[in-house]
Amino acid sequence: MLLQLVLIGLALGMNNTLASVALGTTNMKRSQQMGTAVLFGLFEAMMPLAGLFLGGELSRAFGGVSRYVGVGVLVILGVYLLVKAEEEAHGPPDRRIGVRSLLLAVALSLDNLTVGFGLGMLQVPIGLAAAIFGLVSLSMTLLGLELGRWIGARLMVPADRLSGMVLLGIAVLMLFTG
Repeated sequence: MLLQLVLIGLALGMNNTLASVALGTTNMKRSQQMGTAVLFGLFEAMMPLAGLFLGGELSRAFGGVSRYVGVGVLVILGVYLLVKAEEEAHGPPDRRIGVRSLLLAVALSLDNLTVGFGLGMLQVPIGLAAAIFGLVSLSMTLLGLELGRWIGARLMVPADRLSGMVLLGIAVLMLFTG
């Protein structure tokens, strides 16, 4: 069962890895990277728990649309990054990175509500599943942030525009890959 949970965690965390590549291109501080990874990991761990505890009604209500809500948030954030005004006009960069990370964590973990409901029906130890999902997501997010930092340092595209393009690409992938 442990291997299956790790594989499910890898599948669930793949979008987080891609999104964290986009965030990494913004040349975040290492402390911001760690905070983002912890935030992504917590949401990946908590959403299946929420799906299990909130039961079938909420899972069914959000199950069909949660992917589309997540895609919508990614599209909005990606478009915003592509067309936004100068950095100084929108407050301190540290605050914007935190808000951006929170929005991504929520958007990328919404479809995990239904995962929790499914795990409950299979009588999987949900605490173990949540811990594995969170740790896998944290690791994958750190990997993505570092990869994004490396890519961002080598490309001559403004970081926010590159992030916006990557987020829009992730939204398209989420929309058409099931």
